Amino acid sequence: MDYLRYITALRGVALPAILLIASCAKISSPSGGPKDEEPPVIIKSVPENGSVMFSSKSFTVTFDEYVILDKISDKFMVSPPMKNKPEVRLKGKSLVVSWEDEMADSTTYTFYFQDAIRDNNENNPINNYQYVFSTGPVLDSLSLTGNVFNASDLETAEDMMVMMYSNMSDTAPRKILPAYISRPDPSGGFLISNIKPGRYRLYAVKDLNGNRLYDLADETFAYCDSIVVITSEDNFGVMPDTIKHRPASATETTKPDIFTFGRHRLYAFIPESKKQYLKFTERKSSASLGFGLALPSDSAQFVLNLKEIPAESWFMQTNARRDTFMVWITDPAVYDLDLIEAHVTFPFTDSTGTIIQRTDTVNMRFVKPPVPRGGTGRKPALILNTNIASRLRPGTMPLFICSTPLGEPDTSKITLTEIVDSVQTRLSTLFERDSSDIRRIRMVTPLKPGFSYSLICRNGSFSDIYGLVTDSVNYRFSVATAEDYGSVTANLTGYEGAVIIQLVAEKDKIVSERAVTSPGTVKFGLLDKGSYRLKAIYDLDGNGAWTTGDYDLRRSPEPVTYYGGELEVKINWELEQDWDLGKMFVKDVSLRNKPDLKK
Repeated sequence: MDYLRYITALRGVALPAILLIASCAKISSPSGGPKDEEPPVIIKSVPENGSVMFSSKSFTVTFDEYVILDKISDKFMVSPPMKNKPEVRLKGKSLVVSWEDEMADSTTYTFYFQDAIRDNNENNPINNYQYVFSTGPVLDSLSLTGNVFNASDLETAEDMMVMMYSNMSDTAPRKILPAYISRPDPSGGFLISNIKPGRYRLYAVKDLNGNRLYDLADETFAYCDSIVVITSEDNFGVMPDTIKHRPASATETTKPDIFTFGRHRLYAFIPESKKQYLKFTERKSSASLGFGLALPSDSAQFVLNLKEIPAESWFMQTNARRDTFMVWITDPAVYDLDLIEAHVTFPFTDSTGTIIQRTDTVNMRFVKPPVPRGGTGRKPALILNTNIASRLRPGTMPLFICSTPLGEPDTSKITLTEIVDSVQTRLSTLFERDSSDIRRIRMVTPLKPGFSYSLICRNGSFSDIYGLVTDSVNYRFSVATAEDYGSVTANLTGYEGAVIIQLVAEKDKIVSERAVTSPGTVKFGLLDKGSYRLKAIYDLDGNGAWTTGDYDLRRSPEPVTYYGGELEVKINWELEQDWDLGKMFVKDVSLRNKPDLKK
């Protein structure tokens, strides 16, 4: 009995003691410290960064911690370029760069890393790191700043390479490597440092094939139309890194705004294609054939014949630009064929750049879908798309769009009713075929602002040339009034000549545009509530559209400019704004898309 009391008492003491020991022995996560936001520190460079009389074929940079190389193949470059790209590798806490090319005499070389060197833990970059040396007794120290923007919208031109040539020949960017090379930062700004005094040509290219030349027709390109003269005043204080310099960045010692407001502006463009060829052929349905040219053609340059098929069995529709041709086959015996052989004669640019007539044979195949079990069943209804919404903008005409050519509407099956204060009035319906596309029909019956309408289209109201008809549908809608919208009026001054004024929304989506030839007033009405911008295109060639550049013709892209801020449009409110068009290529930083700093 005493033994049992002893065991019970021992248990009463042991359990709290065990819990106390367990709580004391519990392992908790350390609270840690502040997040590391500092880039790696350079401990030493061998040979020292900024050396002269450099004769080695490698250099080593050692850091205070382990580093990684982020997208080094894209970000690393050497100026002036080497024929063969150097090898870049990591060895412990050191970066080792080596090469086989012979270096030019008395030349300053700059090895650009941008932000590729980052610490291993938090991915903190050393921004715009450069390693510089000279094979002669002098380290060139002059600099050039600039910006690269897209000519059409003045946004940052992405993935561009800036090239600087001492060779003044117009063909230099196509045939020889540049004297200096650099890449813009995410905001479009660039700095080329360690330049000799002299006269240069300045270019930028989106180098699609990686050969550091402008030699592809579809490469984005920009050029400065005047000679750039570098003198002793062009020095932004770029210095090589020193031991334990934090951060080891050549641009940290420069003015902070040189990338945003560089001295030289380049406006990048893609030239219009000059090669004519048959761009595509397609047979998306059994009864349709499609052909497309790379460039517009005149009426005598595209000829089509279908082998062993009578001409009365098909007809061809051409778009306004005469670069797309649709063939519609009307004979079931023909469009039931799995294979149609088309003989196409079209304009083609040969190897000498001459437009010739070329004839090809194109096999147009269409695989019919399998017949469903139980037979084909009911013939499917014809599907129409329309712009009819619950509320139409004043002046909008209801539009009906089909994927196949439409026949004439059967107005006996269509009822349009105007509704005002419960009073219903039946109206006649008038329809008009789109002169440029036989798949589109508009209802042109006048519709009054502030009124409501019911448009009943019974079964068979619309049909296509293949006998398919629409099902019944009832459209109920109203027409808004001018008071349901806002407006913007721009008072233009400062420029004499043809200008296209555009009202644009987000991502330069054109809301409306007006062409003017002299200072005056431009009004944009019936605008939804929201933010808008004003954009001007200086229509130098008078063709009514923005014209891209052409380096072969030494034609710069047409200038554009933007009003300095966003315009907030309110309902039933007219906003009036003065705008001086005297300065081209203006777009406030606040209007530009924010750069992707992760790139």
